[in-house]
Amino acid sequence: MHWTHILGAQQALGMIPVGLIALTCLAAPGELSTVHAHRWAAEVELVQPFIPTVHIVRARLTWTAWGEAAGLRGDLVGGLYIRPHVPHDVVETIDEYLLIAGYRQYLWRGLHAEALLNGGVAWGTNLVDGKDYTTPSLFLDLNVGYRFGFYEPGGFFYRPGEDAVGFYFAPQFGALVGLGVADIGPRNGKPDVFVQGTLLAGVSF
Repeated sequence: MHWTHILGAQQALGMIPVGLIALTCLAAPGELSTVHAHRWAAEVELVQPFIPTVHIVRARLTWTAWGEAAGLRGDLVGGLYIRPHVPHDVVETIDEYLLIAGYRQYLWRGLHAEALLNGGVAWGTNLVDGKDYTTPSLFLDLNVGYRFGFYEPGGFFYRPGEDAVGFYFAPQFGALVGLGVADIGPRNGKPDVFVQGTLLAGVSF
């Protein structure tokens, strides 16, 4: 992939967080005070930890800041991105440890879009020049998906007033975009924009 194409994709994808923030600002004032039960959730990603040369582990907490269970609502997201000593196509093995912060916008029931910033440190030995690199690392994680909830507001089998812990699964599709901060040496033409599919599993309370 040519660098101009990558930069163009980064610019286009970078507009998505702006759109999400604008949508949040357009919400009716009354909706901002109708936060439902089960405001908290803890989730993990089930696919990428098991893909060879990927092996990214994500664990996150979410908190519903505003909105209604079956309509417009917004979640704040925070968590960890862990990639421990994984065989890699640019370095011999990659060690990458990042913090996650971002926002998830629900549009209707479980339909949502999210923009997450992943920042931290990475290191490895480059395959081209043989040098060891330790570098800051910064990625923009952009996804759309649908949350299938159970025993939680807006989901299957939920009864208002129940205090049961809910659970959910959320298939997602999107892109992980390098923001040009990391320097792990020559990339030998390898892109820093990655199309991805994920499956979240979580509990809400």
